[in-house]
Amino acid sequence: MPHAKILVDTNAYLRLAKTIRPLLFSPFGDNEYCLYILPELNAELRSRNLKSKFHWVEEKEYADNRKHFPSISRVQKRAIQQTFDYLWDHVQSELPGPSRVDALYIACALELDIPLVTDDQDMTALAHAFDAKVMPTLALLKIMLDCGHTDMKTIQSLCDYWKYISDLPANFHADYQRLFTMG
Repeated sequence: MPHAKILVDTNAYLRLAKTIRPLLFSPFGDNEYCLYILPELNAELRSRNLKSKFHWVEEKEYADNRKHFPSISRVQKRAIQQTFDYLWDHVQSELPGPSRVDALYIACALELDIPLVTDDQDMTALAHAFDAKVMPTLALLKIMLDCGHTDMKTIQSLCDYWKYISDLPANFHADYQRLFTMG
């Protein structure tokens, strides 16, 4: 059965990888959801700022888990490049904020017709402008919960940690209320 691929951006990866292990390339649920990154995430993680704040990303377990990428054909690569060029032109003229890597993630999500997990509001705005499928990290956690890939105790601990380190995703309270509370 083919996997239901989901792309995870850098921020979502950094918020989840220490708790949901292995995070990437590990199918879960009846739909065989499988999370992927793009190789550019590894390049971003080599930056000095991220290395000092997230020293654990260099540990073998995490580095090995980030070696798997979605399969992309030559035709898809050309389409992704064309879509990226169009998106990047739009960013430069209409919507400053998203980075080149952000635009590449959205181009891949569009051309591969797969969802992208991000909490970056500029990236989300760009994705919405081009009808890319996008979801916040909490929505991914809800899918994982519904599939039995994680439990509510783990999600609550993760959310408490994000609060503790002052790294709550955008729209956290509204998304949490919508996704995890009854009534």
